[in-house]
Amino acid sequence: MIRAQGNLIRLLDLDDDFIIDLKYATADNFTGQKIYLSGECWIDRHTAGILCRAKDIFKKGRYRVKIWDAYRPISAQKRFWEVLPDDRFVARPPDMAAIKSFRPTHMNGMCVDVTLTDLAGNEIEMPSPFDMLTGEASLDYPGHTETARKNGTYLRRVMESVGFVHYDDEWWHFYDMTGEPQPFTDYSI
Repeated sequence: MIRAQGNLIRLLDLDDDFIIDLKYATADNFTGQKIYLSGECWIDRHTAGILCRAKDIFKKGRYRVKIWDAYRPISAQKRFWEVLPDDRFVARPPDMAAIKSFRPTHMNGMCVDVTLTDLAGNEIEMPSPFDMLTGEASLDYPGHTETARKNGTYLRRVMESVGFVHYDDEWWHFYDMTGEPQPFTDYSI
């Protein structure tokens, strides 16, 4: 049975082959605080579908997908902004009274932060650690090793092949640009 809340579903109900390590459900993140109430990964239904397609491609290459972030309640976004009010790394919390249209974001479950592991679940070398809030988080940063750049480029290529768009300042961040943007929500899940 797939649990749902609005447009969101619990990813592991759809496919249990993902590794879930929601960083904001722990203190192992840029805030140093536990932000989420739960470590369960919720995601937009359409976004989950294309993420599963990417996961299947990665699996053929002998990799698994680890999820660091997906759906994020509006209240969590507000806490992030309080810690780091910098539009390059933290989206400004929305003024819900002024919003006339929606776009893909974590606040509607249409963005994912992901990395790759080997089949045993060990992370492979990537351009930088997650949540590195500097220029080193960009895939284009010139100081990355050849292996890190190759792995990051492979991640980007596969994710884009199924409909995601990459965010240039964070090699791990992808927007679902093929789904219909859903309203932002503040579910405590």
